Amino acid sequence: MKKTVSLDPTRRVRFAIVVLVSQLLLITLALAWAIHMIIIAVHGSVYFVEDNPFILWLEIIITMLICLFGVTVFILQLRRLGEHRKSEEIHRDRRS
Repeated sequence: MKKTVSLDPTRRVRFAIVVLVSQLLLITLALAWAIHMIIIAVHGSVYFVEDNPFILWLEIIITMLICLFGVTVFILQLRRLGEHRKSEEIHRDRRS
């Protein structure tokens, strides 16, 4: 009995978009961190003040959503890795 692993093309596209967005967020984080470190090197310290509580909470919520997105992408990649392993085992069984 043959076992086949079918991959939905739209699922691949969605996953590729999610991975690309996560990589863009990682690049953006690295750039923000570099700018932050350059400001510290030039001025000796950085001090942030947000007088508007609405904007502050909005920034906190957006940061939490980005973290949640990162965890979701990580879990999706782990699951996808498991799927590849299963398909490799099925392919290996066919050769035997």
